[in-house]
Amino acid sequence: MEKLDANSRKSVLTKISILKTCLETQNVYPPEELDIKKLKGELKGFSRIRVGKMRVIFEIGKETDEIFIYEINSRGNIYD
Repeated sequence: MEKLDANSRKSVLTKISILKTCLETQNVYPPEELDIKKLKGELKGFSRIRVGKMRVIFEIGKETDEIFIYEINSRGNIYD
């Protein structure tokens, strides 16, 4: 997060906040609103949120519904 500019940081935090609120109130996440996709291959078990050209790779704790952020990076670098 420290490497992100202020606008990108704000956008990422907003999306994560929306995800957190949905998990707390509805116990589900809204894939359409947040553009969430489940990942395949080496990142199977993780999901990603698209935030402009940035991607947030995360997973939800199975028992606690905690959000574990794996990586935040640009689209071109995140899947390397």
